[in-house]
Amino acid sequence: MSLPALKDFRGEKIDMSCHRCDRHGVYDRKALVKKFGAKTKFVELRRIMAIGCDRRGTDKCEASFPCLLAANILIGAGGDE
Repeated sequence: MSLPALKDFRGEKIDMSCHRCDRHGVYDRKALVKKFGAKTKFVELRRIMAIGCDRRGTDKCEASFPCLLAANILIGAGGDE
């Protein structure tokens, strides 16, 4: 199974949250596609958005995209995939 990319999500807004770091944000999908490209995988987007966090890119990173779950799009668990 390939990892989901921005092109796989068709909603207008992409929400990201991390309960461990208490980070939350809602982003415009079109703006993210324009900035990073439609082929950008959500695991890479997670690393980008978690800049400044000591847990970024590790198994301890709990950043997630609840919008993917709501859209029934699966993303692998763990740090860097």
